[in-house]
Amino acid sequence: MKLLGIMMLFVSCSMCGFMIDWHENRRLRELEKFIYAFEILKAEIDYRLTPLQEAAIYVSRLSSTGIKRVFEMFAGALSDKKTTDLNGMWEQAVNSNKSFFHLNAQDYTLLYEFSNACGYLDKNMQKKNIDMLIYKLEQELTLSRNKYQKNTKLNKYLGVLIGACISIFLI
Repeated sequence: MKLLGIMMLFVSCSMCGFMIDWHENRRLRELEKFIYAFEILKAEIDYRLTPLQEAAIYVSRLSSTGIKRVFEMFAGALSDKKTTDLNGMWEQAVNSNKSFFHLNAQDYTLLYEFSNACGYLDKNMQKKNIDMLIYKLEQELTLSRNKYQKNTKLNKYLGVLIGACISIFLI
């Protein structure tokens, strides 16, 4: 019975290390998908001269589940016209879909910056705002990817090592 408990403890500690690694990997993929979504949005606004609401709907059609829901909610809030606070609409759309993402606080801060200058500016300023956001997201992605490459084995092995140490201590 004691050995079964020790084995379960070892496996659970090992799985914790792998889950931390998986979570960080998902975060990197989601940042890439947000960059792609904002590039589509920029192209819609800049080249096709699509209004923000229609561009958000178009982006939602081409995006994956979580990002799709964010842009759908944002487009819905734009069409309702219950409020003129674009910042609040975007933040509400992002906040209500946080459960779909594995992003950290810095990532959400960058996403919230989108609404600070979007919507009430002309096409060129919106394009520059989205360019700046894409640039910041790409920088965060590069830094996170470098950190992930350094820590991926560490996370996995540390979980196994902690599990082994606790198991040996309990024996």
